[in-house]
Amino acid sequence: MVEKAALENVQDLVKLRMLLMKELGELNGNEELFRKATEEYFTANINNPHSYTAILKADGEIVSAGSIVFFIRPPSPSNLQGKEAYIMNMYTAFNHRKHGCSSAILKHLMQYCQKNGVNRIWLNTSSAGKSLYQKHVFIEYESEMEYKFEKN
Repeated sequence: MVEKAALENVQDLVKLRMLLMKELGELNGNEELFRKATEEYFTANINNPHSYTAILKADGEIVSAGSIVFFIRPPSPSNLQGKEAYIMNMYTAFNHRKHGCSSAILKHLMQYCQKNGVNRIWLNTSSAGKSLYQKHVFIEYESEMEYKFEKN
């Protein structure tokens, strides 16, 4: 059963996030700094009304998680209220994949968004995760660009 993450779940969320970043090849030698920053993020935001993290347990262990952050944009013709959610941090432990865990988390997040008046949900995905979102009728666009400030 999918449920809202709580403060006592922070260490498990950190573990899953570390596995996600490792799998994506994004850990570059600063693993301890990244682990600490991730722990601080989840500790500070687990009860933040502008974010929400869902978890799924198997045999008492968190095996899948996903998060959303809410924000308000200026109105657009397709979203007059401007309320949106960004899905992030979707990850299922390797030995629990292909059992519906990610789908259950995603459905839960989508229902939570709908109940909270969100008109648009968006995300970035890895190639491995793309089929999950296609299955749930997310539309793929090629319009995003990124800028990263150089570290001082």
